[in-house]
Amino acid sequence: MRTDDWERGGDDWTTMLGEETFHPDTRALLAYGRALAGSGAPPKKGGADQVIERLFVIERMRDGRLPVRTFGADLVKVFGRDLKEHDFARFFLAPDLKLLNAMIDACAAAGEPGIARVTAESVDGRLLGAEILLTPLKVEKMLGDRFLGLFQTLGGESFLGARQIQLLKLGSLHPPAAKTPKGMRLVVVND
Repeated sequence: MRTDDWERGGDDWTTMLGEETFHPDTRALLAYGRALAGSGAPPKKGGADQVIERLFVIERMRDGRLPVRTFGADLVKVFGRDLKEHDFARFFLAPDLKLLNAMIDACAAAGEPGIARVTAESVDGRLLGAEILLTPLKVEKMLGDRFLGLFQTLGGESFLGARQIQLLKLGSLHPPAAKTPKGMRLVVVND
């Protein structure tokens, strides 16, 4: 990130802290999510095509569930099963789920993607590093509050073999920059 990005501040930030360290495919989908939100340049043609089979869609329910609505073929291999209609929230321990929900709230409020770095753990304790990108989808109200997700492994899938992933542990969160609500002004009173 360039110094002048920090100096501009506010809605003009074009990157999030640590963005340069994300997997190239995560960065490609991040650019795509920002373009959909109207806050970034349109992605290059074919820029995120290679991630199609690592995508999923979740719906955020009022009761806290995160049912998976679609699940890519590469993810079926990594997770050891098709998670369509599975509650994605069940992969997280309660404290991590609270943090993930806070990031989802930030993504919904900003209309932009956020990224969670996680460690996936198999039934027998094998570990796999990954990034989960979530970006809000603009869909009809009847379809609910939906988010497009990318599950990007950071190498080592072969260590899992055919073992199922049972737990996702948060390592770090990278939410979008908060935006000042429209019509709101900051007032400072010096007494």
